[in-house]
Amino acid sequence: MPDPHFPSDGEGRYDGPFIAEVGGDLTSDRNKVEDVMKRNLLWAAVLAVAAAGLPRASDAADAVKVVIPDNSVLVLNWMGAKEAGVFAKHNIDADIDVRPFAGYLASLPAKQTPATSYSGLDAIGKMNDGLDLQMIGGGLTVFQEVFVRKDSPIQTVADLKGKKFGVWATGSGAFKTARVAMIDAAGVDVMKDATIVQLAPPALFKLLERGDIDAMLNISTFSINATAQPDKYRAIFSPNDYWKKKTGYPLVFSSPLVAWADWVKENPTRAKNFTAAAEESFQWLENPANFDTVVEKYGKLAGVTTPEAKTVYKKWLGEHKVFLSKWDQKVIDSQWKFLELAKTHGVLDKVPSKKEHAISLE
Repeated sequence: MPDPHFPSDGEGRYDGPFIAEVGGDLTSDRNKVEDVMKRNLLWAAVLAVAAAGLPRASDAADAVKVVIPDNSVLVLNWMGAKEAGVFAKHNIDADIDVRPFAGYLASLPAKQTPATSYSGLDAIGKMNDGLDLQMIGGGLTVFQEVFVRKDSPIQTVADLKGKKFGVWATGSGAFKTARVAMIDAAGVDVMKDATIVQLAPPALFKLLERGDIDAMLNISTFSINATAQPDKYRAIFSPNDYWKKKTGYPLVFSSPLVAWADWVKENPTRAKNFTAAAEESFQWLENPANFDTVVEKYGKLAGVTTPEAKTVYKKWLGEHKVFLSKWDQKVIDSQWKFLELAKTHGVLDKVPSKKEHAISLE
């Protein structure tokens, strides 16, 4: 029943006359009251929108220090994808530190980085030594090949016996992986059956060019440089191709994604985002336009400087030969099968637990 003391317009709004008290501020125009109410509602809406746009602590990107080696294609995918917003898209603030190989190799064990693309078999060795590390994603495959000079009489791995074999680091994941594959393929252990010459990658390449060594396994950049000069060099063995014929998967022990287990457990979402961002960075670099853009800026740091090397890289990236951007249980099983082979051939003393040291965050 309508209240006779409160005349209404049927929608709950006062419809009676406004009575001004003597000496008061009241007006007879009820529209002024409604205008005030509308303005208040408008301001409330504006403030609500503004508050919704304010950054919250939970929205802050997770900072992750990443150490990578110079003279490597890793410079291109990490630096390029970061600047293209790939890591930010996954809520990762990547602080990328490019170092010479020795400094890079020391960074993860020293906890100067919690997770990075790391030398695979070196990581396996450290797991065996008690470091609680985990492989959490794909990465740089062992696409490096064993090269000789074009005019060399060496035709196969079996011909390396008694020869000078050059490598940039016998502790690198790529070399250890290639060593196991060569033992399995031809029964030749270059650490025992050849003379090892260990030098920095550029110097190693020069030695082969001059004929001071008979064969080499070099870092990715100089493998590309050799491939880009078929009039001077030829490949006699590919670890990746050898393993793909056996399992259907390449070998990722050049530089898979490796992290400290406690860092993964501390924030599984951060670890999952980091892995997704890194694996997307591999795919990002496979786009020819992205490659052209980043190599213009970081080609010298990555060691990719000649037109021929750029052409080979673009070709191999387009063929998905360089990176493995997948890390599911089938991939893990294929990699651990190789580790068992490494143990069989005496390159590894033991194989770390697959359950504890290899996880898929996909």
